Amino acid sequence: MVDIYYSSKNKVKNMNISGIIDIGKSAVRKQHEITIIEAGNMWNKLLARYDFTESILILMNYVKDKELRKEAQILLKKISRQTHQLEKVMTEYSVPLMPQPASEFKISEDKASITDRYIFGRIFYGIKRFLPVHIVAFAQSTSSQVRKMFKGFLLEEMDIYDSLQDFGLKRNWLQTQPEYKSEKNSGQENPTVMEVAQMWVKLTARYRTIEFTNYMANYSTDPDLKAAIVIGQGILKEQASDLEKMMQKYAVPLPGKPPEAESTARPIDAISDRYVYRQIFRGIQSFLPIHMVAFQESNIPPQCGKSLRAC
Repeated sequence: MVDIYYSSKNKVKNMNISGIIDIGKSAVRKQHEITIIEAGNMWNKLLARYDFTESILILMNYVKDKELRKEAQILLKKISRQTHQLEKVMTEYSVPLMPQPASEFKISEDKASITDRYIFGRIFYGIKRFLPVHIVAFAQSTSSQVRKMFKGFLLEEMDIYDSLQDFGLKRNWLQTQPEYKSEKNSGQENPTVMEVAQMWVKLTARYRTIEFTNYMANYSTDPDLKAAIVIGQGILKEQASDLEKMMQKYAVPLPGKPPEAESTARPIDAISDRYVYRQIFRGIQSFLPIHMVAFQESNIPPQCGKSLRAC
């Protein structure tokens, strides 16, 4: 059980984790610099890495495939590095640490039922479960240092997931989804039905955001905010164009486009720059889970053009 006491500004003031460690009065020296949510996310992420490390160490006793063993050892090193980084930051901000797992597990009994395919599946889906949690932790962080750390974890584990997925497909250990086929794209390697669905979802989400951003741009008066909106509009249009080209390549029908611009003659005094910024920022946050689902469901190889995983 975690008991946390915080001020009206939602910043950590004091923390006591029953049965783990009593940090006392001296532990509050830097906790005012991070939020209660950031402290909780760090604690949960460290616990997840300890648990994941233990699982891999146990499964390593049953690995027979040499390449799988090599992949697992590389993964352990990366998770270990992330674990040390988390421990360091948590110590710096006086967030309590839980007991570390054992450094090694030796099992002499050999069970033929625990196959390399099973071991790979446990590792692959363990990483897959990490990714949405990273998205939430990144979006909830306001401390620059903590947010940068979570962002680094997310990007690194997306690369790990990418590599493991290619390895699993090569070994035929992952279920291949049915292809999307049409008369226009016959004779070439086709995307899966799930990838096509994600192309549609990602493009329609961008269309909605472009339309909303164009509309909100009418209410902005701050010069810096106006400049940021223009940059954001350009990025959204470029991403939408990339998706349109990919969908056209595979003969996927396109959704209807939004208007090129949104103008309004309504009075703007009641809508502040703060409101405009918060609406656009929340729109960007809402994109993150969409990106993650599309990334997880995509396996278009690079030789087929720009992968949906890169969009």
